[in-house]
Amino acid sequence: MQPSELSDLVRAPCKACGAQLKFSAEKQKLSCDYCGNTEDIPFTKSNLHENPLAFRVEDRQLPNAPTEEKRLFTCQNCGAKTTVNYDAPTLTCAFCNSKNVNPDAQKTRLIEPAGLLPFRISKEQALQRFKSWVGDSWLAPSDLAAGAMLDNLHGIYIPFWTFDAQAHSTYTGEAGFYYYVPVQVRDANGKTVTQQQQRVRWEYRSGSHQAFYDDMLEMASRKLSEQESQVQEASRYDLKAIVDYDPRILLGWEAEVYSIDLPESARKAEEQIRSREENACASQMGGDTQRNLNVDTSLTNQTFKHILLPLWICMYLYNGKPYRFLVNGQTGQIAGERPKSVWKIALVVFAFLLLVLFFYWLGKR
Repeated sequence: MQPSELSDLVRAPCKACGAQLKFSAEKQKLSCDYCGNTEDIPFTKSNLHENPLAFRVEDRQLPNAPTEEKRLFTCQNCGAKTTVNYDAPTLTCAFCNSKNVNPDAQKTRLIEPAGLLPFRISKEQALQRFKSWVGDSWLAPSDLAAGAMLDNLHGIYIPFWTFDAQAHSTYTGEAGFYYYVPVQVRDANGKTVTQQQQRVRWEYRSGSHQAFYDDMLEMASRKLSEQESQVQEASRYDLKAIVDYDPRILLGWEAEVYSIDLPESARKAEEQIRSREENACASQMGGDTQRNLNVDTSLTNQTFKHILLPLWICMYLYNGKPYRFLVNGQTGQIAGERPKSVWKIALVVFAFLLLVLFFYWLGKR
Protein backbone atom coordinates (compact mmCIF):
# COMPACT_ATOMS: atom_id res chain seq x y z
CA MET A 1 0.00 0.00 0.00
CA GLN A 2 1.33 3.42 -0.92
CA PRO A 3 1.59 6.02 1.90
CA SER A 4 -0.74 8.32 -0.06
CA GLU A 5 -3.48 5.71 0.27
CA LEU A 6 -3.44 6.23 4.05
CA SER A 7 -4.03 9.96 3.81
CA ASP A 8 -7.83 9.68 3.76
CA LEU A 9 -8.07 7.00 6.45
CA VAL A 10 -9.11 7.70 10.02
CA ARG A 11 -6.18 7.35 12.35
CA ALA A 12 -6.63 7.03 16.11
CA PRO A 13 -3.29 5.88 17.54
CA CYS A 14 -3.18 4.64 21.12
CA LYS A 15 -1.47 7.20 23.35
CA ALA A 16 0.17 4.36 25.31
CA CYS A 17 1.59 2.12 22.57
CA GLY A 18 0.78 3.75 19.21
CA ALA A 19 -1.43 0.93 17.89
CA GLN A 20 -4.67 1.74 16.11
CA LEU A 21 -7.62 2.04 18.51
CA LYS A 22 -11.00 0.41 17.91
CA PHE A 23 -14.43 1.26 19.23
CA SER A 24 -15.55 -1.09 22.03
CA ALA A 25 -19.28 -1.85 22.23
CA GLU A 26 -18.95 -2.95 25.86
CA LYS A 27 -16.84 -0.01 27.07
CA GLN A 28 -18.38 2.63 24.76
CA LYS A 29 -14.86 3.96 24.34
CA LEU A 30 -11.96 3.66 21.94
CA SER A 31 -9.95 0.67 23.09
CA CYS A 32 -6.53 -0.79 22.27
CA ASP A 33 -6.39 -4.53 21.60
CA TYR A 34 -2.65 -4.63 22.40
CA CYS A 35 -2.16 -2.80 25.71
CA GLY A 36 -5.76 -2.46 26.93
CA ASN A 37 -5.66 1.33 27.08
CA THR A 38 -8.99 3.13 26.58
CA GLU A 39 -9.79 6.65 25.50
CA ASP A 40 -13.08 8.52 25.77
CA ILE A 41 -14.92 9.56 22.64
CA PRO A 42 -17.53 12.31 22.92
CA PHE A 43 -21.07 11.54 21.79
CA THR A 44 -22.59 14.80 20.56
CA LYS A 45 -25.94 15.66 19.02
CA SER A 46 -25.28 19.02 17.43
CA ASN A 47 -25.24 18.00 13.75
CA LEU A 48 -28.41 15.88 13.46
CA HIS A 49 -30.06 18.27 11.03
CA GLU A 50 -32.89 17.46 8.66
CA ASN A 51 -32.45 18.08 4.93
CA PRO A 52 -35.28 19.23 2.65
CA LEU A 53 -36.30 16.37 0.39
CA ALA A 54 -36.68 18.70 -2.59
CA PHE A 55 -32.96 19.39 -2.60
CA ARG A 56 -30.61 20.23 -5.42
CA VAL A 57 -27.01 19.21 -5.14
CA GLU A 58 -24.74 22.17 -5.76
CA ASP A 59 -20.99 21.74 -5.76
CA ARG A 60 -21.62 18.11 -4.74
CA GLN A 61 -22.80 19.20 -1.30
CA LEU A 62 -26.15 19.33 0.49
CA PRO A 63 -26.86 22.06 3.04
CA ASN A 64 -26.88 19.73 6.06
CA ALA A 65 -25.68 16.50 4.44
CA PRO A 66 -22.14 16.98 3.12
CA THR A 67 -20.69 14.36 0.83
CA GLU A 68 -17.47 12.55 1.59
CA GLU A 69 -15.05 10.46 -0.40
CA LYS A 70 -14.91 6.83 0.70
CA ARG A 71 -12.79 3.86 -0.26
CA LEU A 72 -15.06 0.89 -0.92
CA PHE A 73 -14.50 -2.84 -1.15
CA THR A 74 -16.76 -4.68 -3.60
CA CYS A 75 -17.19 -8.38 -2.84
CA GLN A 76 -16.32 -10.40 -5.93
CA ASN A 77 -18.84 -13.09 -4.96
CA CYS A 78 -22.07 -11.20 -4.13
CA GLY A 79 -21.31 -7.59 -5.08
CA ALA A 80 -21.90 -6.05 -1.61
CA LYS A 81 -20.10 -2.76 -1.06
CA THR A 82 -18.55 -1.92 2.30
CA THR A 83 -16.01 0.57 3.57
CA VAL A 84 -12.73 -1.09 4.41
CA ASN A 85 -9.76 -0.85 6.75
CA TYR A 86 -6.56 -1.13 4.76
CA ASP A 87 -4.69 -2.79 7.63
CA ALA A 88 -6.73 -6.02 7.18
CA PRO A 89 -4.89 -8.47 4.88
CA THR A 90 -8.06 -10.45 4.16
CA LEU A 91 -11.74 -9.54 4.22
CA THR A 92 -14.77 -11.71 4.94
CA CYS A 93 -17.96 -10.47 3.33
CA ALA A 94 -20.66 -9.94 5.96
CA PHE A 95 -23.38 -10.92 3.51
CA CYS A 96 -22.12 -14.10 1.80
CA ASN A 97 -19.18 -15.07 4.08
CA SER A 98 -16.78 -15.35 1.14
CA LYS A 99 -13.08 -14.77 1.85
CA ASN A 100 -11.32 -12.05 -0.13
CA VAL A 101 -7.77 -10.77 -0.25
CA ASN A 102 -7.84 -7.05 0.51
CA PRO A 103 -7.78 -5.41 -2.95
CA ASP A 104 -7.32 -1.83 -3.98
CA ALA A 105 -10.61 -0.18 -3.18
CA GLN A 106 -12.51 2.15 -5.42
CA LYS A 107 -13.01 5.76 -4.39
CA THR A 108 -16.52 7.15 -4.58
CA ARG A 109 -18.38 10.17 -3.24
CA LEU A 110 -21.35 9.55 -0.97
CA ILE A 111 -23.77 11.52 1.16
CA GLU A 112 -22.18 11.54 4.60
CA PRO A 113 -24.32 10.10 7.43
CA ALA A 114 -25.80 12.69 9.76
CA GLY A 115 -25.66 10.30 12.70
CA LEU A 116 -25.33 6.75 13.88
CA LEU A 117 -26.20 4.45 16.74
CA PRO A 118 -23.00 3.05 18.28
CA PHE A 119 -22.85 -0.70 18.81
CA ARG A 120 -23.80 -1.63 22.38
CA ILE A 121 -24.00 -5.41 21.91
CA SER A 122 -20.55 -6.96 21.70
CA LYS A 123 -19.71 -10.11 19.76
CA GLU A 124 -19.75 -12.18 22.95
CA GLN A 125 -23.15 -10.76 23.93
CA ALA A 126 -24.54 -11.41 20.43
CA LEU A 127 -23.31 -15.00 20.67
CA GLN A 128 -25.05 -15.47 24.03
CA ARG A 129 -28.28 -14.02 22.62
CA PHE A 130 -28.04 -16.47 19.73
CA LYS A 131 -27.55 -19.46 22.04
CA SER A 132 -30.62 -18.46 24.08
CA TRP A 133 -32.73 -17.81 20.98
CA VAL A 134 -31.85 -20.73 18.72
CA GLY A 135 -33.43 -23.42 20.90
CA ASP A 136 -36.25 -21.26 22.28
CA SER A 137 -39.01 -22.71 20.10
CA TRP A 138 -41.14 -25.75 20.91
CA LEU A 139 -41.45 -26.63 17.21
CA ALA A 140 -37.68 -26.58 16.69
CA PRO A 141 -35.75 -29.87 16.75
CA SER A 142 -34.78 -30.87 20.27
CA ASP A 143 -31.08 -30.96 19.39
CA LEU A 144 -31.04 -27.61 17.58
CA ALA A 145 -29.25 -25.66 20.32
CA ALA A 146 -26.52 -28.29 20.52
CA GLY A 147 -26.31 -28.97 16.78
CA ALA A 148 -26.35 -25.41 15.42
CA MET A 149 -22.87 -24.45 14.24
CA LEU A 150 -22.29 -20.68 14.13
CA ASP A 151 -20.53 -19.34 11.04
CA ASN A 152 -18.86 -15.92 10.90
CA LEU A 153 -20.73 -13.46 13.10
CA HIS A 154 -20.30 -9.98 11.60
CA GLY A 155 -20.98 -6.64 13.24
CA ILE A 156 -21.81 -4.14 10.51
CA TYR A 157 -23.36 -0.68 10.28
CA ILE A 158 -26.33 -0.79 7.91
CA PRO A 159 -27.33 2.35 5.97
CA PHE A 160 -30.82 3.77 6.49
CA TRP A 161 -32.71 6.87 5.41
CA THR A 162 -35.16 8.53 7.77
CA PHE A 163 -38.03 10.66 6.48
CA ASP A 164 -40.27 13.26 8.09
CA ALA A 165 -43.46 14.64 6.54
CA GLN A 166 -46.62 16.50 7.45
CA ALA A 167 -49.62 14.72 5.90
CA HIS A 168 -53.02 16.29 5.31
CA SER A 169 -55.79 14.09 3.89
CA THR A 170 -59.37 14.61 2.86
CA TYR A 171 -61.72 11.72 2.26
CA THR A 172 -65.18 10.85 0.99
CA GLY A 173 -67.00 7.54 1.06
CA GLU A 174 -69.95 5.58 2.33
CA ALA A 175 -70.13 3.99 5.76
CA GLY A 176 -72.42 0.97 6.02
CA PHE A 177 -74.25 -0.06 9.19
CA TYR A 178 -75.70 -3.54 9.61
CA TYR A 179 -79.27 -4.14 10.68
CA TYR A 180 -81.44 -7.27 10.58
CA VAL A 181 -84.99 -7.95 9.35
CA PRO A 182 -87.14 -11.06 9.89
CA VAL A 183 -87.67 -13.08 6.71
CA GLN A 184 -89.77 -16.22 6.29
CA VAL A 185 -88.04 -19.07 4.47
CA ARG A 186 -88.51 -22.82 4.14
CA ASP A 187 -86.09 -25.10 5.95
CA ALA A 188 -84.72 -28.44 4.74
CA ASN A 189 -87.94 -30.19 5.81
CA GLY A 190 -90.17 -27.79 3.86
CA LYS A 191 -91.43 -25.99 6.96
CA THR A 192 -91.78 -22.22 7.01
CA VAL A 193 -89.42 -20.65 9.53
CA THR A 194 -88.41 -17.08 10.35
CA GLN A 195 -84.78 -16.04 9.98
CA GLN A 196 -82.97 -12.78 10.66
CA GLN A 197 -81.30 -11.56 7.49
CA GLN A 198 -78.61 -8.89 7.40
CA ARG A 199 -79.11 -5.60 5.59
CA VAL A 200 -76.84 -2.56 5.21
CA ARG A 201 -77.81 1.07 5.66
CA TRP A 202 -75.41 3.32 3.77
CA GLU A 203 -74.47 6.85 4.84
CA TYR A 204 -72.34 9.28 2.82
CA ARG A 205 -69.45 10.67 4.88
CA SER A 206 -66.54 13.05 4.36
CA GLY A 207 -63.86 14.52 6.53
CA SER A 208 -60.16 15.21 6.97
CA HIS A 209 -57.19 13.78 8.82
CA GLN A 210 -53.70 15.10 9.45
CA ALA A 211 -50.61 13.67 11.11
CA PHE A 212 -46.87 14.31 11.35
CA TYR A 213 -44.67 11.35 10.47
CA ASP A 214 -41.32 11.49 12.24
CA ASP A 215 -38.19 9.46 11.43
CA MET A 216 -39.79 6.84 9.21
CA LEU A 217 -37.04 4.26 8.63
CA GLU A 218 -36.21 2.99 5.16
CA MET A 219 -33.37 0.47 4.85
CA ALA A 220 -30.87 1.45 2.14
CA SER A 221 -29.23 -1.97 1.76
CA ARG A 222 -30.20 -3.88 -1.36
CA LYS A 223 -28.21 -6.92 -0.19
CA LEU A 224 -30.55 -7.29 2.80
CA SER A 225 -33.75 -6.67 0.82
CA GLU A 226 -34.37 -10.43 0.61
CA GLN A 227 -34.41 -10.48 4.42
CA GLU A 228 -36.45 -7.27 4.73
CA SER A 229 -39.06 -8.82 7.03
CA GLN A 230 -36.29 -10.02 9.36
CA VAL A 231 -34.57 -6.63 9.19
CA GLN A 232 -37.84 -4.92 10.14
CA GLU A 233 -38.29 -7.32 13.06
CA ALA A 234 -34.74 -6.66 14.28
CA SER A 235 -34.86 -2.89 13.60
CA ARG A 236 -36.68 -1.79 16.73
CA TYR A 237 -34.07 0.80 17.56
CA ASP A 238 -34.28 3.62 20.06
CA LEU A 239 -33.58 6.41 17.58
CA LYS A 240 -33.42 8.97 20.39
CA ALA A 241 -29.97 7.55 21.17
CA ILE A 242 -28.54 8.53 17.76
CA VAL A 243 -25.38 10.62 18.02
CA ASP A 244 -23.49 12.76 15.52
CA TYR A 245 -21.60 10.83 12.88
CA ASP A 246 -17.97 10.41 13.93
CA PRO A 247 -15.86 8.06 11.77
CA ARG A 248 -13.85 7.03 14.84
CA ILE A 249 -16.93 5.14 16.11
CA LEU A 250 -16.62 2.93 13.02
CA LEU A 251 -13.06 1.88 13.84
CA GLY A 252 -12.91 -1.91 14.05
CA TRP A 253 -16.35 -2.36 12.46
CA GLU A 254 -17.62 -2.84 8.95
CA ALA A 255 -20.00 -0.34 7.36
CA GLU A 256 -22.12 -0.99 4.29
CA VAL A 257 -22.59 1.76 1.75
CA TYR A 258 -26.14 2.60 0.75
CA SER A 259 -27.19 0.82 -2.44
CA ILE A 260 -30.83 2.00 -2.42
CA ASP A 261 -30.61 5.68 -3.27
CA LEU A 262 -32.52 8.57 -1.77
CA PRO A 263 -35.24 9.00 -4.47
CA GLU A 264 -36.18 5.29 -4.42
CA SER A 265 -36.36 5.23 -0.61
CA ALA A 266 -38.35 8.47 -0.55
CA ARG A 267 -40.96 6.92 -2.86
CA LYS A 268 -41.27 3.90 -0.56
CA ALA A 269 -41.68 6.14 2.50
CA GLU A 270 -44.33 8.20 0.71
CA GLU A 271 -46.24 5.05 -0.22
CA GLN A 272 -46.19 3.98 3.44
CA ILE A 273 -47.46 7.37 4.58
CA ARG A 274 -50.30 7.35 2.04
CA SER A 275 -51.26 3.82 3.07
CA ARG A 276 -51.31 4.82 6.76
CA GLU A 277 -53.39 7.89 5.93
CA GLU A 278 -55.91 5.74 4.03
CA ASN A 279 -56.22 3.41 7.02
CA ALA A 280 -56.62 6.38 9.38
CA CYS A 281 -59.35 7.92 7.21
CA ALA A 282 -61.15 4.57 6.94
CA SER A 283 -61.05 4.24 10.73
CA GLN A 284 -62.31 7.79 11.17
CA MET A 285 -65.16 7.28 8.68
CA GLY A 286 -66.52 4.42 10.81
CA GLY A 287 -69.30 1.97 10.03
CA ASP A 288 -69.50 -1.80 10.02
CA THR A 289 -68.40 -1.85 6.40
CA GLN A 290 -67.38 0.73 3.80
CA ARG A 291 -67.43 1.38 0.10
CA ASN A 292 -66.18 3.97 -2.41
CA LEU A 293 -63.55 5.32 -0.03
CA ASN A 294 -61.53 8.02 -1.78
CA VAL A 295 -58.56 9.59 0.03
CA ASP A 296 -56.56 12.55 -1.26
CA THR A 297 -53.29 13.10 0.65
CA SER A 298 -50.86 15.98 0.31
CA LEU A 299 -47.41 16.00 1.94
CA THR A 300 -45.49 19.07 3.08
CA ASN A 301 -42.32 19.78 5.07
CA GLN A 302 -40.69 16.61 3.73
CA THR A 303 -37.16 16.11 5.06
CA PHE A 304 -34.61 13.31 5.32
CA LYS A 305 -31.48 12.17 7.14
CA HIS A 306 -28.91 9.51 6.32
CA ILE A 307 -27.97 7.36 9.35
CA LEU A 308 -26.10 4.16 10.17
CA LEU A 309 -27.60 1.53 12.48
CA PRO A 310 -25.75 -1.43 14.08
CA LEU A 311 -26.62 -4.99 13.14
CA TRP A 312 -24.99 -8.36 13.72
CA ILE A 313 -25.36 -10.56 10.62
CA CYS A 314 -24.67 -14.27 10.63
CA MET A 315 -25.80 -17.69 9.58
CA TYR A 316 -25.59 -21.06 11.29
CA LEU A 317 -25.55 -24.59 9.95
CA TYR A 318 -27.87 -27.36 11.08
CA ASN A 319 -27.69 -30.75 9.38
CA GLY A 320 -25.66 -29.12 6.62
CA LYS A 321 -28.32 -26.49 5.78
CA PRO A 322 -27.63 -22.76 6.34
CA TYR A 323 -30.04 -20.53 8.30
CA ARG A 324 -29.63 -16.76 8.62
CA PHE A 325 -30.28 -14.58 11.64
CA LEU A 326 -29.81 -10.96 12.67
CA VAL A 327 -29.10 -9.37 16.06
CA ASN A 328 -29.91 -5.73 16.77
CA GLY A 329 -26.57 -4.16 17.72
CA GLN A 330 -28.22 -1.74 20.15
CA THR A 331 -30.94 -3.78 21.88
CA GLY A 332 -30.03 -7.42 21.20
CA GLN A 333 -33.37 -8.14 19.49
CA ILE A 334 -33.05 -11.28 17.31
CA ALA A 335 -34.82 -12.16 14.07
CA GLY A 336 -34.05 -15.18 11.94
CA GLU A 337 -34.85 -18.60 10.63
CA ARG A 338 -35.18 -21.77 12.66
CA PRO A 339 -35.80 -25.28 11.31
CA LYS A 340 -39.00 -27.05 12.30
CA SER A 341 -39.21 -30.58 13.65
CA VAL A 342 -41.28 -32.75 11.30
CA TRP A 343 -42.26 -35.03 14.19
CA LYS A 344 -43.44 -32.16 16.40
CA ILE A 345 -45.48 -30.65 13.55
CA ALA A 346 -47.04 -34.05 12.87
CA LEU A 347 -47.86 -34.36 16.58
CA VAL A 348 -49.62 -30.97 16.56
CA VAL A 349 -51.63 -31.90 13.45
CA PHE A 350 -52.57 -35.29 14.97
CA ALA A 351 -53.69 -33.64 18.24
CA PHE A 352 -55.81 -31.12 16.30
CA LEU A 353 -57.49 -33.88 14.29
CA LEU A 354 -58.25 -35.80 17.49
CA LEU A 355 -59.84 -32.66 18.94
CA VAL A 356 -61.99 -32.17 15.83
CA LEU A 357 -63.13 -35.81 15.94
CA PHE A 358 -63.92 -35.50 19.66
CA PHE A 359 -66.20 -32.49 19.13
CA TYR A 360 -67.80 -34.22 16.13
CA TRP A 361 -68.53 -37.25 18.32
CA LEU A 362 -70.04 -35.01 21.02
CA GLY A 363 -72.27 -33.36 18.43
CA LYS A 364 -73.62 -36.73 17.27
CA ARG A 365 -74.58 -37.90 20.76
